Order: sequence, then structure tokens, then C-alpha cells
Amino acid sequence: MTHPHVIVVGGGIAGLSTAYYLRQAGADVTVLETRRVGTGASWGNTGWITPAQAGPLPEPGLVGYGLRSLVDPRSALYFEPRQLVRMTPWLLQFAARCNEFDHARGRIALGRLGVRCFELLERMVADGVDVELHRAKLLVAGRSAEHAESFLARMRPLATLGFAVPSSLLSGAEISVLEPALTDVATVGFVIEQHWYVDPPALIAALRDRLRMLEVEIAEGTEMRDADMHGSRLRAVHTSTGIRRCDAAVLAPGAWLASLSHLFAERLPVQAGKGYSFELRPRSMPRHPLLLLEPHVGCSPLGDRLRIAGTMEFSGVNTRLNWRRIESILGGVSVMIEDAGPPDEDSVWSGLRPIAPDGLPIIDRDPRVQNLFFAGAYSMLGMTLAAPAGESLAGFVISGERPAELEPFRCTRFRVPSRLRSRPRSAR
Repeated sequence: MTHPHVIVVGGGIAGLSTAYYLRQAGADVTVLETRRVGTGASWGNTGWITPAQAGPLPEPGLVGYGLRSLVDPRSALYFEPRQLVRMTPWLLQFAARCNEFDHARGRIALGRLGVRCFELLERMVADGVDVELHRAKLLVAGRSAEHAESFLARMRPLATLGFAVPSSLLSGAEISVLEPALTDVATVGFVIEQHWYVDPPALIAALRDRLRMLEVEIAEGTEMRDADMHGSRLRAVHTSTGIRRCDAAVLAPGAWLASLSHLFAERLPVQAGKGYSFELRPRSMPRHPLLLLEPHVGCSPLGDRLRIAGTMEFSGVNTRLNWRRIESILGGVSVMIEDAGPPDEDSVWSGLRPIAPDGLPIIDRDPRVQNLFFAGAYSMLGMTLAAPAGESLAGFVISGERPAELEPFRCTRFRVPSRLRSRPRSAR
């Protein structure tokens, strides 16, 4: 029996996870990565695996917050003014999703997809993906009871999927007992039980090494530039190192998904949302991973360092460091963590998160190209969604049948319905 040869474009957590499950399903797999695997958004994040907390970026009230952020370059959400005209169509779609109904529906879709993430990661480790899984509860801490209750209320629909959602908030005294590293500014919060985390570079390296053991070719320094089509099928991809033939391809290039999809006349509305991270050595290391609500910052203990990640900056496809953003993140952390200390300079990082206007992934087959698939727009949820999405998409590629859990993530959901398109005027 001939094994299909599948090319996966992109060596981040989405691409590597998809490649892993394609190989498990019997495909011959080649991964193409423009730089080195894991050097994009997969590198410097908090490593959270948190299906109970996963929600789409557009949420009720965010439009007003976004408008205020336009005049505050230190805010957690920032749009560079020069990008606004270019981003207007995307922003209008984003704003339309900032409501309770769409946010709740998005949470349910993400929860259904992500519910198996812990099980799948344990199986990966048992199969030889040599990475440590930190099974640690997430402590959500804030200064405002109203803010914390609003955050918790938006998690409650996930209880219908079996997730443990806290029924009430913790007091400041209870939080200080749970987490002595927090200052008394943290007066309210709650604990998310179903939460793990990993060291992202360690997971990427372990997955890369396992793929090579499974005889998956990983071609670094190889950029996809064009496609060779035969009717409605892709026959080969043209790369910076030559032409590679394939039976199917999966595009998982992170923030470059929109530009690569243009090669196939597909307009996927994916924008690059820049995030920042750094590491510091606080006097007292937190016992838990932390979500600090008001500064919108995540913290993960990694050995003797605390990884800090936050902000969402829309400034185009670039990884330039804006030190005002870093100072803003550090300022928010320093107020809530005792003696946080300065960042280690060698750890300061920025990366581009791929984000669709509804905040949901795009995991689908191209409607016009029978053997082309998309795995992208995972936003800030790559570590949570990559394994379950990769397993489901691999089944789709091999069988041709779309799994039910991928239904909300069709690439065609952004198209204007035909009944709403302008119709040509009848001739007189």
C-alpha cells in the first residue's frame, strides 16, 4: 500500500503536532520551515495548556477598551495608528464579535476541541516525546471583584462540557495563603483546576526530535514560494531549495497564513498580534502559574526563572521590540508580585500570534483545492489546541471526512453570504 506524502508548511507547535499525527496515521511527512522550528510564537509564550480558560479574543466590552488603547501605547491591547486603515475590514469583523452570544459560542467550540489536550499530551510523552508536563493549577488573581466575576462568568458555559468551573471568588486572605508571592494588591481571584503548563522550547525540541526518529523530514531554512496545480489539486510546492511534490499539503505558517493562502486565491483574514515575554528571578518564586487580571499578564515558573508574557500589539508583521510595552508589563507585574526584580536581558522576546477576527482557529480544507488544508489562527491557544487540532486534522487529511469538532473552524465562515452581496442592476 502506498503511503500518501503530505507536506506541512510551518514548524511551530501547530505544524509539528499536525505532522506527528499524520505520521501516526501512516503518511510520509515533510515539514518545511522558513527559519528554525519553534522560533515563532511557539517559542516565548507561557506554555499554558488550559482548555477550561480558553476563550476567543473578542469579548464583550473590548471595543471600548480598544478605542481607549489607541491613545495609550502602554495598554495591554494596542493598535498602531498607521495600521488602522489597512486593518479596517478585519477590525469591523472583530468588533461585531465582541458580544456575549458569540463569545459564549466560541468558548464552547474551543472547549469541545481542546477537551482531550491533556490525554493527548500524556500519550505523546508515553510515545517518546521527552518533555516534562507540569500539572499545576492556575491561580487567577486581580484587584477588582467586578472584573474577576465577569471573567469567571464567561467561563461558566464550559461546565456543560465537564470542565470544573469555580462557583465563587476567593478573598484576598485566601489568595495570600495560596500564593505568598503575591502582594496585598491581589484582593480577589479563583483557581482553575484543569491546567498544565510546559516549557515551550523544550516541547518543540522534544517533538522535533521524536518526528525525526519517526523518519519525518524537517527541512529548516526552506521557504514556500509558489504552488504547482493540476486542475483542483496541488501537485507540488516551489520552495527556496527546490520543487517538492506531494499528495496533500497543510499550511500551518502562523502569522504568515494569510499571505500564503493568497497563492491559492484564498483570502484568510488573519492578522499578526504581537506578544512579548521575558523572564525574571523574583525573590520568592510563585507556587502556581498566575494570570494577573488587570495587567493582562500570564506567569509560569520555569526552574529558577519566572516567564512573564502579555500584551497584544497590532503593528504589522514584524518582531521589533517596543520597550514601552515591556516596561508596561513589568510595571503591572511588579505591583502584584513581591520583589519581582528586573527582566533578564537575554530573555526579552516578541513573537507574532496569528489571529482571525472571531478569535477562533482556521482548521479546514480549502474549498477549491481538494488536497490543501489549513491549520492556523490559534491566537494565544497554540499549546492547548495543537495536539487535539492536529489529531483531528490528520484524520481529515487521510480520510477526507471532516470531524464534527472542526465544524466551527471552517475557512469559509468569513465570506459574505450570497444574499447579502450587492447584485448587479438590471439593464434598462
